[in-house]
Amino acid sequence: MEKKNKLLLLALQYEKGHSRRSRHILSVLGLCELIADGESLSQEAREIIFAAAILHDIPIRYCKEAYGDACQENQRREAGKLVPEFLQKAGYPPEAAEKVLPLVLGHHCYEETIDSLLQILMEADLLINFLEGEPVSPDFARRFFKTKAGKELLEAIFSE
Repeated sequence: MEKKNKLLLLALQYEKGHSRRSRHILSVLGLCELIADGESLSQEAREIIFAAAILHDIPIRYCKEAYGDACQENQRREAGKLVPEFLQKAGYPPEAAEKVLPLVLGHHCYEETIDSLLQILMEADLLINFLEGEPVSPDFARRFFKTKAGKELLEAIFSE
C-alpha cells in the first residue's frame, strides 16, 4: 500500500497544516478501512476506496482560494483536475482516476442509488461529519446506511 501512504502524505501536505481538514481526511480514511474490513473488499477495491477517502474533499482548499466558496458545485468542477493529478503524483496508474473520481464526485449524493464503494465512502464521511458537529440526525443518517459495518458504527455512535 505504498501508493496509499504516498497519496495520504501528498494530501496532508497540500492542506498545509489545516488541522480540521487533515483530521477529516484521516478520520474518513480510518472509517473507510473499518467498513471495508467488514464488507470483505478485494485488494483492488480497497485501493480505490482508500484513495477516494483521502481525496474526497481535496477540492475544498483550491475552491476557497480560487472562488472564495467551496460549495459542492465548485468542488465537483475542480475535482476532475485535482484527483487525477494527486493520483498520478502518488504513482497510481492513469485508469485509477476513472474509478476514484466518481466516488469523490458522488460522496454527498445521498438520494441516489450508489455502488458499494461509494456507499462506504458516503457512510464514513457522514459519520465523521456528525462527529465533527455537523447537524446530522440519527433518523436522517439511518435512511442512507446499507453496509452491515456502517450500520454497526452508526448505532455505536448514536446509541445513548
